[in-house]
Amino acid sequence: MKQTFVTTNNLQIACYISNPEQVNTIFFIHGNSSSSRVWRKQVESPSFVDYRLITIDLPSHGNSDPLPADADFSLPAMAEIMSEVVMQLINDKPFIICGSSLGTNIVAEMLANVFSPNGLILAGPCIVGEGLGLHKMILPTADVTPVFAENVPAELVNKYAGETSISTDTKDRQIFLEDYHAVKDPFRSALYATIAAGIYSDEIVILQKNNCPICIVFGKDERVVNPYYLDEAPINVWNKIIYKIPEASHMVNIDAPEAFNELLVQFAKEIFTTGAA
Repeated sequence: MKQTFVTTNNLQIACYISNPEQVNTIFFIHGNSSSSRVWRKQVESPSFVDYRLITIDLPSHGNSDPLPADADFSLPAMAEIMSEVVMQLINDKPFIICGSSLGTNIVAEMLANVFSPNGLILAGPCIVGEGLGLHKMILPTADVTPVFAENVPAELVNKYAGETSISTDTKDRQIFLEDYHAVKDPFRSALYATIAAGIYSDEIVILQKNNCPICIVFGKDERVVNPYYLDEAPINVWNKIIYKIPEASHMVNIDAPEAFNELLVQFAKEIFTTGAA
């Protein structure tokens, strides 16, 4: 895997490229308080040797530069940055974008830019639209305070870690906590302020209007987001199915990597073979 940096908005954004000789490209965008390492079970899988894989650290996450305290932390602003990163790296090659959690919001918002991916994968989505806000999305037993505030007590962070992933691998928990504590302040609280102010798009409408295939995947045993909240949303999903993978929570690609990878490979093969766009 090769690490590189893309400069945009005066920020150095960290990107990691595997199989650089391949043409068909899959971009991976992680969620709030995570990093590109959340995709390690995809990047390290032999299932994807035929694809160029590019994982990206969001601003203020992983090895990317922090956003200045007075910057725009909104989802549309994040989408603009990510769009520029993708466009600098794609080189007119066919591409799919895969997002996780908050990364799915960013992916949806990216479509509002001049942007034409061949397909989208939304893993553990939390996309929003009219009538589909936090009240419909977040399960009543979940506490998402840790990803929207700074200086959260350790017990709440640990509780959230156990909700977002039900993996029994101690390394998965260790990496989650390392990435969580590596986020540069004030990302979480500044992001929440923009959400509370309503600075985001109707992402359901954006996805509805876009004509590229969209694969939506939840963990069937979600402990953060209601895995059924999008069942009636007017989105033209791939195969007319919203997939729900057993024995997986919010980080479905970490909890059930084999099932997730198999689905992603099926999607990629179809998209890149047919040239759907």
